[in-house]
Amino acid sequence: MLQHTTPNRRWPRGKFFSFALLCLIAKSALGADLKLEQTKDIIRVTLGNKPVLEYVKTEKPAPEGVAPVYRRSGYIHPVFSPSGQEVTGDFPADHAHQHALFFAWTKSRFDGKKTDFWNQAKQMGTIEHRKVLGIKQGDDRVSFSVEHAFVVGRTDALRETWTVTVHRTPEDHFLFDLKSAQQCATDKPFVLEKYHYGGMAFRGRAEWLKEKDDPGAAPADFRFLTSEGKGRLEGNHTRPNWVALGGKLDKQHASVAIFGHPSNFRFPQPVRLHPAKPYFCFTPAVIDRFTIKPGAPYISQYRFLVKADAIDAEEINTHWLRYANGAKNAK
Repeated sequence: MLQHTTPNRRWPRGKFFSFALLCLIAKSALGADLKLEQTKDIIRVTLGNKPVLEYVKTEKPAPEGVAPVYRRSGYIHPVFSPSGQEVTGDFPADHAHQHALFFAWTKSRFDGKKTDFWNQAKQMGTIEHRKVLGIKQGDDRVSFSVEHAFVVGRTDALRETWTVTVHRTPEDHFLFDLKSAQQCATDKPFVLEKYHYGGMAFRGRAEWLKEKDDPGAAPADFRFLTSEGKGRLEGNHTRPNWVALGGKLDKQHASVAIFGHPSNFRFPQPVRLHPAKPYFCFTPAVIDRFTIKPGAPYISQYRFLVKADAIDAEEINTHWLRYANGAKNAK
């Protein structure tokens, strides 16, 4: 049974917009313009002249040579580093169902049926973007809210709202938050079985892929690091405050740290760190099964710190403490 809900957080005063083509610009003492554009296919955020991220509205078809079943919408790709590198991977050849920054449950049940929204080839469930709910502008941030549907056959099992907030930052890093609110779309509960992966996930670039069973170092100096100082193997299924991953791309370092919010269900949530692939996920189902019940939404929040540098645990922990203290003060 879920026990956690997240208190509402107040925004700076701003206006609400929802027209088809949108451009928001906000300025502050930090200098660079924070800009959000919406087209029929994507929502794009830039800081100054630098791209930060893109959200996929229109379903992306599978690339040539990849089965059509892997088409997808309702996720974020690319995520960029401040030096302009794409740090996410989409439709990777090794696992085409891993879509950059995405949220998918694996071993689950709805209305007596087994469901799986992660492994698309099983065709036991799909996730799709439904609509843009709104866009907000604050003094030092922009955000957008969108609705997704977790579909079984022709029935919506869950409806999910993402609120993505991008903060104005100094030029050496990007910072954005993602809040997911999932609720039953019918009067039937949604059951998550105990399982070793599934949840809020991040897939990195193909250059960071390690050959299976290779005992040597990962390519391009790629590595994982948790807030407890653990790496790829020893960190799997531990319960850290944050996970960082990164390595070199075109001879330039890039890293991403992802923080779990202290109000999240089963915080600190267990993490799945893959032994060979550049992906991980926060996965509370590792501990035991749980149920999303009608009228009781499952809410989870995460913060993403992106840098054009190697992983720096001390700096990441400073950001984490600021995030955690902010959550405490918001209660």
